[in-house]
Amino acid sequence: MRHYDQELPPVRDERLNIGDAYAGNACGLVDCSKSGCMIRNNRGFWQTVACQMALSLMMAATVENAAIVLHGAIGCGAQMHALGLASSRGKLVRGKTPGQPVWVSTNLKESDVIGGGEEKLRETIRYVDAEFRPEIIFVVVTCAPSIIGDNVEDVVRKTQDASAAEIVSIHCPGFRSRVVASAYDSFYHGLLRHISFEPEPYRDYRPPAPSDPQYELEVKKYEYIKNHTVNLWNATSIGPSDEDEVVRLLTALGLKVRIFAEYSNADEFRMVSQAGLNVSLCNVHDDYILKYLEEKYGIPYVIAGMPIGKAATRKWLISAAAHFGLEDEAGRLADYEERLLDDAIRPLLPGIRGKRVLLGGGVVRVGVEAAALSELGMDVIGVRAYHFDNNAESVYEDVAETLGETPVSVSNQAFELVNQIKEYRPDLLITHAGSHGIVAKLGVPSMQMFSPEKSYFGYNGLFAFLKNIAFALENPSYQKRLAMHVKQPYKDSWFEKDAFALVTEKIPKKI
Repeated sequence: MRHYDQELPPVRDERLNIGDAYAGNACGLVDCSKSGCMIRNNRGFWQTVACQMALSLMMAATVENAAIVLHGAIGCGAQMHALGLASSRGKLVRGKTPGQPVWVSTNLKESDVIGGGEEKLRETIRYVDAEFRPEIIFVVVTCAPSIIGDNVEDVVRKTQDASAAEIVSIHCPGFRSRVVASAYDSFYHGLLRHISFEPEPYRDYRPPAPSDPQYELEVKKYEYIKNHTVNLWNATSIGPSDEDEVVRLLTALGLKVRIFAEYSNADEFRMVSQAGLNVSLCNVHDDYILKYLEEKYGIPYVIAGMPIGKAATRKWLISAAAHFGLEDEAGRLADYEERLLDDAIRPLLPGIRGKRVLLGGGVVRVGVEAAALSELGMDVIGVRAYHFDNNAESVYEDVAETLGETPVSVSNQAFELVNQIKEYRPDLLITHAGSHGIVAKLGVPSMQMFSPEKSYFGYNGLFAFLKNIAFALENPSYQKRLAMHVKQPYKDSWFEKDAFALVTEKIPKKI
């Protein structure tokens, strides 16, 4: 049975060769992924991991005219207050109506865990449908109902006929996967099973009458527009300025661009099938939905890394343009943009060249960013990917060519990060949000790898990112003073060990 036909979505642990414990270099990482040894790698100790439910909620909260039924304990919804603010702000800057997302919890108690929560779920869906009248109701299935075996799909089927909204189940219990990126598959699985991707005549378009003298011309015109339309697949971490940048580049080639799936609505979802090409902005995010759309509607797709830095942006742009026979035009556009960029960043380069930088974050981001910064003269002394799966192999084949002997690890563990910082003593750490306080206490300046509020992609993004690097390096006195007065929660004996001493299988690192 295909994954798409199953009620429960697959997790990355089942669908791909994945791993979250590795230490070595890029070449060894690619070899390990291809040979399957990533699956065997483990740790003798874990400090923290991320929950895929959190990321699924993050995506669902952005969809317009939707409501969320959080099926589980009420505490699982604690993050919705922060997500609501981010979602409202994201809608506003994209020209959509801002507002906090509607969310309701089934608030499962101990008695529900014993007796089952299906009736509570049924009542909650009916309440949300009648009270708020959303277009889509996302039923987010958390750990508790998944453990006790609530038949959520049966509840969804039996309430759908009486509901004005489309009911979309998202099965994302945190315990099912060690890889938080499984959340992307869970969200997309819910969409493709419950949401229509096909336009409805007279609702979404007016079909020309065969008796109309202009019938053939109208049909050809529609097919031309469809075949020159690109579906661009975003993620919460990709902000509006990044969307604007890649839309700008594709539009310059004469292409029409639509953006899915976040910050979309039911009307827009029905246009997904009306495109000539699907283009991903990250190897990790979208392969599940793009493979489905190719199988279902015959729409080819391009997954070519992230457009970060000159080389990666050129590769991404030409890969997308190649489907339309526009490789030469894309190359000339890249030449022009790179000339403008070189002039803009020239004053910034003396301040960053030779600086030692350690990068940590999403597997594709850190790999592409490491190659881009190395090309600009920074000394990349280490790359930390939060997880690894075989979708990222092509990215790390490029990293191996550029930074063959640079230490590369797969780790989302804070205790390994602080050990690396103590050993490597970088001039700058570039990483995701959430770890900058830990890093500052070690006396090392840090900056956020990306932010939905700032430019990051393409040529404009590289210029903005380099300005942020220069600013972070300019005055690290705060971090140095803080480190003098803060005691670390780790014993000195931990810093005397190798950072990855607790990884059960690893190749020797090379420095």
